Amino acid sequence: MRWVTILQAEIKSKSPLFIGDGSDLFLIDDETGKAYLPATSVAGAFRAYLKSIGERYQDLFGEQSDEGKVKMSKVFISDAFADVKGIDRRIEIKIDSEKGSSMDGSKRDVCYLSPGLKFELVFEIYNDEENDELVKMLYKCLSALDKGYIRLGGNKSNGLGVFEVVKAGKVTFDLTNRNEWMKFLNGEYSVYNAESDEFLKEIKNLKIEGYVEFKIDGKFTTPVLVKSPESAENDADYKNVKSGDKFVIPGSSFKGILRSRMERIANYFGIKNEIEELFGNVSPGSYQEDTNDEVNGEGIENAEDENKKDKYSLSRIFVGEAAIDEIKQEGDRSFKKYNKIHIDKFTGGVMNTALMGEIPVQGNTSFNVLYKKLGNSEKDNLAVGLITFALRDLGTENLAVGSGNSTGRGRFKASKMVISDSDTVIEIDFDNKSISPNKDILNRYIEAVRSYAGKGEISQ
Repeated sequence: MRWVTILQAEIKSKSPLFIGDGSDLFLIDDETGKAYLPATSVAGAFRAYLKSIGERYQDLFGEQSDEGKVKMSKVFISDAFADVKGIDRRIEIKIDSEKGSSMDGSKRDVCYLSPGLKFELVFEIYNDEENDELVKMLYKCLSALDKGYIRLGGNKSNGLGVFEVVKAGKVTFDLTNRNEWMKFLNGEYSVYNAESDEFLKEIKNLKIEGYVEFKIDGKFTTPVLVKSPESAENDADYKNVKSGDKFVIPGSSFKGILRSRMERIANYFGIKNEIEELFGNVSPGSYQEDTNDEVNGEGIENAEDENKKDKYSLSRIFVGEAAIDEIKQEGDRSFKKYNKIHIDKFTGGVMNTALMGEIPVQGNTSFNVLYKKLGNSEKDNLAVGLITFALRDLGTENLAVGSGNSTGRGRFKASKMVISDSDTVIEIDFDNKSISPNKDILNRYIEAVRSYAGKGEISQ
């Protein structure tokens, strides 16, 4: 090998992270106590992404053909470690799509690594020729990671494993040059140099197609409570869940109500089966929709059992955690303790020891949804239309978030929604009841739902 390129990138987690060992435990290095990000997870995610966008991933990661021929990988990736910032505990439940309530026996507690983890990714590319195409493939992967198109670990479609690229740099050595060869062997070089800022800008500004992004901004007009599994002694029984030091609506909760509403809309049009195709069906009866080995469908594509490929599919809808901002301090109506009692249905009296205290929150937030295109315009337009309908219901206070739906909690009023598909942007102003620009494209998405269903006119 004549040429060696060292590429490094510091990445920081923006959401909780779960990279497990096959059990409910996340990976922690025994010696250092640091969070452990295996190189295999990064390689699997990057390889699957390059394959999904039609790149010649074999040139970078190698392959083994059906005839037994082996093409060696030209990139070597190191394991990465990060100081643990904290542990997030969550309650997970399953939603009954018909009733809109939680299913009996579906509750469980789970733990994740808190946001703020900083990992140093190191890639070494070996090649006989000075070929920038291999490096450009890694550019695309890092850009997709920064934009949230590539996510790491488990529960990716539920808002976990989202990272941003904080800094990046590279250096190339010609091993036929003795001075460069000695610098490489002795490690006498700096990857982060004068060109690093431009390199980082190139990664962040790289345009990537194949995804539709939704962002809806607004505020909760009534208190919201997604219960945390822990509370201090002599405190309220339930508080809203936190991620780090911020109150959040977990991605799993948001995705659950989004799916439930989309199923209801699709059921009205007689196309409910399409929802499973959008949200995936990897492991019936399981919470984990995606695992470390199934990033971007890689695990399914490599399945030996052809029936498994047909039966299982990964979600094409990804959501983010929604942080609640501008929460007022305790004592204000927006952040106070509510006491509840339990009524005996037989006697009509209050049940003993049934007093509960809850502290919901109220403030501004933004919900984010990412749709990965299938490449079929009819089905892609249908999916965008269904997501738009569901987010409209959320933004007009017709879809509740969290517990207490029957008591008026969790109502969200939107101010603006933006739908972005590459260079096409649609802005919906809820306050002024206007749509601009590209109103015709929005109408096309809505029409796609009606056309696919073959049903009558959609009411305005």
